[in-house]
Amino acid sequence: MENINENLNRQPLSEVARLCLTAGRMLLEWGANARVVHEAISDLGNGFGCDSAEAFCQHAAIIVMLRRGEDACSQMGKVGEHGVNLRRIHKLQEIITLVTRGELSCAQAQLLMEGVPKATKSYPVWFVCLATGIACSAFGRLLHADWSAFLPTMVAAGTGQWIRHELIRRGANIFLMAGIVSFVAASLAAIGGRLAGSVNLQLAMVAAVLLLVPGIPVLNAQIEVIEGKPNLAAARALRIAYLLLFMSLGLALAQSLFIRNPLP
Repeated sequence: MENINENLNRQPLSEVARLCLTAGRMLLEWGANARVVHEAISDLGNGFGCDSAEAFCQHAAIIVMLRRGEDACSQMGKVGEHGVNLRRIHKLQEIITLVTRGELSCAQAQLLMEGVPKATKSYPVWFVCLATGIACSAFGRLLHADWSAFLPTMVAAGTGQWIRHELIRRGANIFLMAGIVSFVAASLAAIGGRLAGSVNLQLAMVAAVLLLVPGIPVLNAQIEVIEGKPNLAAARALRIAYLLLFMSLGLALAQSLFIRNPLP
């Protein structure tokens, strides 16, 4: 075990910093808060014999600072679009655990981390759309929408989720995507609800766009505020505000067309 630890401690500090950047970037992009990122980078640094491993997280960038004996290394990397994928976070944390146990070299860990997106299974798109539709319909019932609006809301929200998936896959702007999905989902809920005889069209339209509410980003922003990271918290809050703004604009436009001007 001592020989293994000595070999790990001799890993080039620049490679360790690159590995830490990869882990931090992926965690931020997949929905982790700054505390989770700091803990992951600290574990990786300790796993390779660093005396200290610090990270400075921003919304679009991350800086890693490592020190081992008299050597020090600082690296900065870009952070891509933020999303939510808890399965990938869990898989990445498993790799970090292997590093802390001394079971992986820096190169092996880097290779495994870069392969996480392909190695982590995803639910089929049709299943995600169906689950999203059912969830939004259930929220509609909680908002006291009638049963006539249940199926139209489910179809509208499921369709909105499919459009959202396709637009994200094509690299569309997330704010425009929120407006488009909100308008389409709300419009379909209004048309379907009216044809089904619902008297709660406004509630159905609101329920159909709830898939756009950024729940985990809101929670992360609150955590950053509580834990004293105002810069990252402010960036998250601004992004959330714009998402909600575009969602509201799409919903308002649909309501102006289908509530004030009923279908014949």
